[in-house]
Amino acid sequence: MRAMAVRRSVTFLPLRLMAAEFSNQIDWDGQALYIEAATDAGRVTCRVPRDTVHVIRLYSDAIGREIYLERHRIVQKLAPFLRAKLSFAEAGQVIELLPCDVED
Repeated sequence: MRAMAVRRSVTFLPLRLMAAEFSNQIDWDGQALYIEAATDAGRVTCRVPRDTVHVIRLYSDAIGREIYLERHRIVQKLAPFLRAKLSFAEAGQVIELLPCDVED
C-alpha cells in the first residue's frame, strides 16, 4: 500500500488595519500624549510616551512645549502605527505605542 502525500496550501492574508477615528482632543501631560480612538470594538485610549515621539526624526530632540504645540501633527504621523496596535485592542483598554512599534 502506498502512502498518499497530502498537499496543503497556506494563504497569508494581509493584516487588515482596524478602522479607527481619533479624537481631536489630544492631551499632553509632559510625559506622554493621550488620544481617544473610536474603533469597531469600542473606545480605546492611546498613550504615546515622549520616547516614542522622539523616534520621529523631525521630533527627535523636541522639548515638551514643542510636543504640545505639534501634538496634532505628531499623532497624524503616528496614526498608521496606532491603527496597527488598535487592531488588537479591546474596548476600554489603554494601549501604549512604544518606540519599537514605530519606524521613521
